[in-house]
Amino acid sequence: MNDKDNQVTQEDEKQDSHLQSSQSSSSSIIIDFERDEHPHDWPSYRKWIVLLTLIPPVFLMPLSSTIIAPAVDTISTEFQVGSTVTGPLAVSLFLVTYSIGPLLLGPLSELVGRVPVLQGGNLFFLVFNLAGGFAKSFPQLLVFRLLSGFGASATLAVGSSTIGDCFRPEERGLGLALLNMGPVLGSCLGPIAGAYLTDYTSWRWAFHATSIFGGVAILVGICLARETYAPVLLRSKKDKLQSQPYYKDATLRTRFDMDDANKPDNESLAHLYKRTLLRSIRLLLTQPIVQVLALYYGYLYGLVYLVLSTFSTLWTTQYHMSTSRGSLNYLAPCIGYLLGAQTCAIIADKVYKYLKRNPEFRLPLMIPASLLIPIGLLIYGWTAEAQTHWIFPDLGIALPLMGATIIFQCTNAYLLETYSVYAASANGGVYILRGLTGFGFPLFSPPMYRALGYGWGNSVLGLTALVIGCPIPWFLWRYGEGLRRRSSWAEQ
Repeated sequence: MNDKDNQVTQEDEKQDSHLQSSQSSSSSIIIDFERDEHPHDWPSYRKWIVLLTLIPPVFLMPLSSTIIAPAVDTISTEFQVGSTVTGPLAVSLFLVTYSIGPLLLGPLSELVGRVPVLQGGNLFFLVFNLAGGFAKSFPQLLVFRLLSGFGASATLAVGSSTIGDCFRPEERGLGLALLNMGPVLGSCLGPIAGAYLTDYTSWRWAFHATSIFGGVAILVGICLARETYAPVLLRSKKDKLQSQPYYKDATLRTRFDMDDANKPDNESLAHLYKRTLLRSIRLLLTQPIVQVLALYYGYLYGLVYLVLSTFSTLWTTQYHMSTSRGSLNYLAPCIGYLLGAQTCAIIADKVYKYLKRNPEFRLPLMIPASLLIPIGLLIYGWTAEAQTHWIFPDLGIALPLMGATIIFQCTNAYLLETYSVYAASANGGVYILRGLTGFGFPLFSPPMYRALGYGWGNSVLGLTALVIGCPIPWFLWRYGEGLRRRSSWAEQ
């Protein structure tokens, strides 16, 4: 008998077994993935198509957060907003819901799947971002920015988790690097686009242009998106089998149902959503790994937006450039972001494979990256203070953003492997503090630079980065494995 006959016989026996099991109402059948059904076993082209559906919205949403930064003065003048703090709220309020949204949407994606959350969030963003372009007052604009930021956060909630769904741990470096290139490029190119739109058209076209881009991203998702979350895929498979006559009297369960021993048999949708929604908060309050990474990630994220929010002011006040010409200097942090992303893409997986397959071996790159941040801030601050040639402040700002990019990607990879199925909730916990710092840091940056100047102001930031940031990779390297072993949430 050849291999094909053997396979047919095995399938017949399997079907007979299922038929026999279904004869009794007390029978229980465990539903699991078969060959090539798990996203890890999909063909490479299918995984990269899934990644392709993420890149446009992942690029667009940070671009939308910074594209109106050069237009803050114009918006304040049009709506007669006098305070130097109130004007930047148009930028900062978007970041509040953009960063805190994953607290709600990350666990929700573990309930209903990645695709509904991603597409629903993109549509929510499109509606309120489009409305922002037609705002008739400053309070209207702030409300629309707040709501559009929540929709934009869907990509943040499911992006890195989708990479974890599709790619095995040793394959994730390039995918995470490409995914993280979107936010860093978007946040740097946004002010350049916004400056030219403000100078040559109107600040409202910043909203119109991003809305057009958002519509294209939704269409790409409709055509190419595919669900990747394993528990949702198995639940869908179970529901399809349950509707067949062979299984109508059988009890079908997935292996994830079996793993969750504390879940009631007839759990209501409201209870299920409540249980998953609170998971991010529980992880933040109970997991030291999430707590230290939230502290570090939050500080760096706020620092990045603090520096970027005042970067255009440097060129218009210290170097007396026009808004559009000065915005071209945003290419410097963009280059720093790209270097950081490519460093992770080339080196991260190689280091991980060479050392050992434990989550802690995602950390070595964070050590030199954490040193780039204070060094770069010192160069940027004192060369800007001395008004040296523009290349030196640009070089200075590229270094901390290169280091921050490496740290962001290593953090995402570490959480993916530490919390596995609950990675979206773990990231949601980290993003809580990130949202607060992303909102607050840009608000106090103008008074800080006025009081201390660029030199001492960036020296204070660099010293803080040195004290907070450099010990954290060493701490997790030394104690990370022990913390994982004592956690009921972590992947052992």
